Amino acid sequence: MTKTLRNLPGHLVLVVACLAALFPIYWTVLTSVKSRVDIFAQPPTFWASDPTWDNYAQVLADPEFVRAALVTIVVTLASTVLATFAGALAAYGLVRRGRFGGRGSFDGMLILIRALPGIVLAVPLYKIVVDLGVYDSPVALVVVYAAINLPFAVWLMTGFVQGVPYELEEAARVDGANQAGVLLRVVLPLIGPGLAATTIFVALMTWNEFLIPLVLADRSAKTLPVYVGGFVTSRVINWGGMAAAASIAIVPIALLTSLVQRNLVRGLSSGAIKD
Repeated sequence: MTKTLRNLPGHLVLVVACLAALFPIYWTVLTSVKSRVDIFAQPPTFWASDPTWDNYAQVLADPEFVRAALVTIVVTLASTVLATFAGALAAYGLVRRGRFGGRGSFDGMLILIRALPGIVLAVPLYKIVVDLGVYDSPVALVVVYAAINLPFAVWLMTGFVQGVPYELEEAARVDGANQAGVLLRVVLPLIGPGLAATTIFVALMTWNEFLIPLVLADRSAKTLPVYVGGFVTSRVINWGGMAAAASIAIVPIALLTSLVQRNLVRGLSSGAIKD
């Protein structure tokens, strides 16, 4: 009983934090099933007196939404796989072969690059994409997303690779495995939780990115965040349609996170950087 009372403040803080984090999602889903009258009701209502699916019907019937959803799925999958796999290989190279002067500064630069504001990269990226003739192309978004997220993937994967005993690699080589065999049969399976954690974080950052596709795409490569933002115009804000589109956009990434939740937790708890 004493231990329970001692932990009660911490539990209350966690409950409040969870409610604060979940409330915007609840409000978005609630708004998506509200009628226009309920949306603008004063004072605001915390339930839908007359639930309607008209907002979802409007969004799902829009060809631009379908196109944006397909582009977002393809771009997220392709760039996430590319960034995660390349990040794992780069992290392995840094851990096993990366003994050079200024290594500490290099590691710091990896995360610093990812921490740069998007607007710093948007203008030069726009110039490069236009000069290459790939403006408004999903391929350009895949390459840009992978390049932007690669430093973060390398930084995150380094700790997992450091947790793989080098003796296991030596044993595999004694058994006749080449370098590719060591990577595919020994290293990558052992850092599975790390790959899952990195995949989720990279996919989240890619799926939710707004500024880059806003600058580098127009119609053919429009993504869901840009599509959702399109409900805000100079004349009116379609709150119902925007909430419905945002609610749909939440579902795929929420499902992905729930499917790999166990590996994600294992990865976050075992992937600390080792000196």
